[in-house]
Amino acid sequence: MARLLIEGDLAFCRRFLECVVEDTGRAVVPIFCMNSYLSLIIHESYRTLKVNDPGFAASLAYEHEETIQRARLSVKFFDDSKTGLDKAGDAFARIIDEGRQVFLGNTWFSLARWLETDLAEFRYRGRLVATTHTVAFTMALRADALQDLPALGPELRAVARAQSAYISQAAGHLPWRGPSFMNSITHDAVQDRNHRSERHFNQIFDAGLPEKMKASLTAFQCSLNVLDAMLRDDDNPASAETVFKLRYITLYHVLSSLEKLRDEYENALGSASRSLLATMLDHPVSAEIRSGEARHFRNTLIHYTPAEHLASKLSTNAPYYGLVEACFPDRDFPSLWAAVAEHTGWMAALMDQWSEV
Repeated sequence: MARLLIEGDLAFCRRFLECVVEDTGRAVVPIFCMNSYLSLIIHESYRTLKVNDPGFAASLAYEHEETIQRARLSVKFFDDSKTGLDKAGDAFARIIDEGRQVFLGNTWFSLARWLETDLAEFRYRGRLVATTHTVAFTMALRADALQDLPALGPELRAVARAQSAYISQAAGHLPWRGPSFMNSITHDAVQDRNHRSERHFNQIFDAGLPEKMKASLTAFQCSLNVLDAMLRDDDNPASAETVFKLRYITLYHVLSSLEKLRDEYENALGSASRSLLATMLDHPVSAEIRSGEARHFRNTLIHYTPAEHLASKLSTNAPYYGLVEACFPDRDFPSLWAAVAEHTGWMAALMDQWSEV
């Protein structure tokens, strides 16, 4: 079962990367948006294959492992046990500060410096899907990356080549052809706009939150919009399980991270923010995603190998191997798939709404 889950994810990645190779011009922003997921699938599949099929794993090219491992952790937001809310927020604070150091104060005419910008945002069909801050976070850029721009490009290309080489080799035997969500993306679907980050942060989310938390919330917002706006267009049946997985694990960690943020900052938030947080966190589907066996379900989706107490309930002949029924007795795969897809769109809309409060 672990091998089948891995193969489905690898084939999804290969369809995506094939479109990237065919037209890199329209793929730049999607690459940024998908990097943490690609890194997660690469890292976890390799880790599992080393145990389940060590000979095959040894034949795969896997370079820049440290960078890929850091990038895959960004999927967890505040749930990473090594970072948590404070350190994840501090990572955004560093990214914000570095951007200001690099991009502000460079105009020779001092009176024109108020026109300088240090933050770019990227929208897909009007929906916010990335900013330069979220890109730096999900790409797990080294601490001084923005201060050494000439070296940054080659570094990112090297990591991308390593990801592509691994996917190509690991999925080379799979019947991977077919449409990807990338097939629906056109050059004019993505727009960018530059901002002065200080002014930008003054206008989004809640005035009681520090900039680093607003940047963190923007990362949640972007991830949900990527899943709801970009991946919604992937109508290839072979992608259904991987798209479901990415939606579920993102919702799981966004909801958990929002709860951590509420615990830390609730007293500083305005009534509108508290109301929106309660609406998101108290929704029955939000509770379902994080209740009961949800942790084991999430762990199986990420690590591919089910807990021992679940293994006897599973079958390779059942829809999604019986994982849904084993962890959610009142659900089957189609009903949970539909609920998660709808909830992703609902959460994305509320995060968009909150950003404008």
